[in-house]
Amino acid sequence: MPIRHTDKGWYWGSKGPFASKSKALQVARGAYASGYKEEAQMDENCCGEFVGTLLHSATLTHFMHLQTRSYAAHVALGTYYDEIVDLTDSLAEAIQGCYGMIISNYPNMFANVSSEPLEYLEGLKDYVAMKRQEMPQESNIQNEIDTIATLIDSTIYKLTFLS
Repeated sequence: MPIRHTDKGWYWGSKGPFASKSKALQVARGAYASGYKEEAQMDENCCGEFVGTLLHSATLTHFMHLQTRSYAAHVALGTYYDEIVDLTDSLAEAIQGCYGMIISNYPNMFANVSSEPLEYLEGLKDYVAMKRQEMPQESNIQNEIDTIATLIDSTIYKLTFLS
């Protein structure tokens, strides 16, 4: 559980308030030493939406790839839609393996987005940055999201500077 500070003092999860951070940490260490195990928690709706949005981005960027008149945008978008599906698949499998469940709450529909590739990828970058905080925080899963964020940033670079 997280250690947090409020105007009333320090908390370890819902336990507290404690006068100092070190006291909250001491309580946490004692609980873990006594056999406390934190249950892995995951918001399946968030994961389904996140994975669905990233998979959907492959189709949308593929359409943009076919419509652009810029060779650099054509290549950048081609790289993006070629790689995002495998990266997203890897992320979904890591989540499912970590939590021992299958993500099944995918959104039924996605809103139509602008056909301007740079604008779409910048919006997707903001979406990933915002939603990653709601995703599972295990480092391996966050690393998968880092790889996806890197692909998005690389594609934005190519669309911005190589078009």
